[in-house]
Amino acid sequence: MNKLPFERELGILEKKKEETNPEFGKRPEERSVEELLDFGIINLNKSSGPTSHQTSDYVKKILKVKRAGHSGTLAI
Repeated sequence: MNKLPFERELGILEKKKEETNPEFGKRPEERSVEELLDFGIINLNKSSGPTSHQTSDYVKKILKVKRAGHSGTLAI
């Protein structure tokens, strides 16, 4: 049966199956909450109003972490 491209079932494309060397890290799903907070990234769509600095401060207070920063594109 012929199907249009958007009707076809999509599978996962995997170039090469590889194991992570525990000496250099681990899979994200194996990391503890503490590790995710220490080394993680939060993608946040900041609304207009608070500055990027204020938003970083909110994140620090909500997650009770010492460091948080911002980076990205500021668009109008």
